[in-house]
Amino acid sequence: MRPAPVGTRIRVIRNRNNHTYTLGRVYCVQHDDHDGTFKAADSAGNVGNWLRWDEVEPAGPSTWARIAADLPEELVRFLSAFDGIDDIVLKESVLDGVLADLPDTHEQVTTFAGTDLGKQIVAANNPLDDSRKEQKKS
Repeated sequence: MRPAPVGTRIRVIRNRNNHTYTLGRVYCVQHDDHDGTFKAADSAGNVGNWLRWDEVEPAGPSTWARIAADLPEELVRFLSAFDGIDDIVLKESVLDGVLADLPDTHEQVTTFAGTDLGKQIVAANNPLDDSRKEQKKS
């Protein structure tokens, strides 16, 4: 990857420089040393040691379709019950934290989303639902 401005979201894909970042995780560029190395911060603001630009790739936004592809089907049904889900951009740790604090709500919404009526209501927001693909073709 070519050097990017401070604030750019990057994903760590290699560790050739013995850095302390987690492979696959998304960070935000904090400081560019202009010598091929830079430092980045995680979502909590913790800054790691030096990274090289060839060890990362652009992260891009975490869109709903991308998030849904990595989630269990039950969780996708739960989140599909909310309006505006197609425009959502989440921090990676937010979803687990919210659902962990609301286990009863999660169970109730997931159970409802699994019923025939619930499936009809949330199908338009569920990118894994085959009927959604048919609706878009029409």
